[in-house]
Amino acid sequence: MPFSERSGWCPDLVMNPHGFPSRMTVGKLIELIAGKAGVLSGSFKYGTAFAGDPVVETGKILVDHGFSSDGKDLLMSGITGEMLPCYVFSGPIYYQRLKHMVQDKMHARARGPKTGLTR
Repeated sequence: MPFSERSGWCPDLVMNPHGFPSRMTVGKLIELIAGKAGVLSGSFKYGTAFAGDPVVETGKILVDHGFSSDGKDLLMSGITGEMLPCYVFSGPIYYQRLKHMVQDKMHARARGPKTGLTR
């Protein structure tokens, strides 16, 4: 896993950036910036797309603590120890697994005289 040169932290979860717009979770990006600013300042931040703390204010808090205002960090490769050639958008976030799993729905859905479970 990549790690930070400055503090040595490793991410717990790495998500493909194309997953945010397709799942309509752009509010998670705002929550990441607000969460990171809240951790650094020691206060609660309201990170939502509707009526939360303005992103500009949370970006100023990040700059005051030596981070980039847009939440991106430079990380080092966990394999070679070299800097990654790109910025990584990172921060603390609460992420849950999907509640509706396919195996649970297989028991409840049927089409015609045959069912997927017993055929």
